Amino acid sequence: MMRFLLLSSTALLMACTAQSPADAHDQHVESTDIKAPAELQLTVETISDNLHVLFGAGGNIGVSTGPDGVVLIDDKFARNAEEILYHVSTLAGANDDLLFVINTHLHGDHTGSNPKMKDDGALIMAHENVRARMGTSYMNVARGSMMEAKDASFWPVVTFTDQASLHFNGVTARAIHTPSGHTDGDSIVHFEEPNAIHMGDNLFLGMFPFVDVDSGGSMQGMIAAHDKALSLADADTVIIPGHGPITDKAGLEAARADLQTIFDRVRVRKEAGESLEAIIAAAPLADMAELDGFIKQDGIITAAWRSMGGTIK
Repeated sequence: MMRFLLLSSTALLMACTAQSPADAHDQHVESTDIKAPAELQLTVETISDNLHVLFGAGGNIGVSTGPDGVVLIDDKFARNAEEILYHVSTLAGANDDLLFVINTHLHGDHTGSNPKMKDDGALIMAHENVRARMGTSYMNVARGSMMEAKDASFWPVVTFTDQASLHFNGVTARAIHTPSGHTDGDSIVHFEEPNAIHMGDNLFLGMFPFVDVDSGGSMQGMIAAHDKALSLADADTVIIPGHGPITDKAGLEAARADLQTIFDRVRVRKEAGESLEAIIAAAPLADMAELDGFIKQDGIITAAWRSMGGTIK
């Protein structure tokens, strides 16, 4: 476990980012003078005075603001970078210095703006497996394509193994590794103040999730990530999914129940000796068709099958 104490000192921030005072001043002027894009693609929902969520194509972004500066949870696609910085400037005002971006996992709809956020002064933080996978090319069977190694400009510069705690703006945020969930590098981020949890892609609310088995994920690990978050939550906790609308503990419990139902229905048939093709043909999730989205019933059945060690051709 690593714990980081963030001080409000400008000198410390410049030391961490290796910038001269002139560079930092120029950067701050640029960030506070950001103009609105011609067409806004993202929408903002405010949870509290210092915690907001940006919605739009790609993963949901958490934005924590306050006197020390800004911490982001994920940063969508590269094409969203300028608009993200615009919203940061609008939400944070004069205190819009970027401190950290916590990547909940490696996928490009959550890490695509990393290079731009680094340029704007942020330190990128993630589980160590995120950095390892970003630097490696590997085959993603489910997608049918090679996951090419990313340029080092995308890689996190601060990594952790179990969890890391940030103390800033009078709040404590803990990034907690959830092993073999959506991927093998996932983290949930628990804001103790305010009472909120960003689930990353361990939670696709209102839709079948993408379980990236080829990146070390599993349905069992995703269920365990739900259990971890539920152990931290109470009736007032705000739950931010990686995809989908904001919910609460009851909504997370319902999503967890759906995952368990999917897993159990596939497990029973697999243990009875049915092939993957036969299970898909039997349509055991037909009564859950309202969850069809990016991932369809055959996709989530296949993910459950592979999570149990089943192979595909």
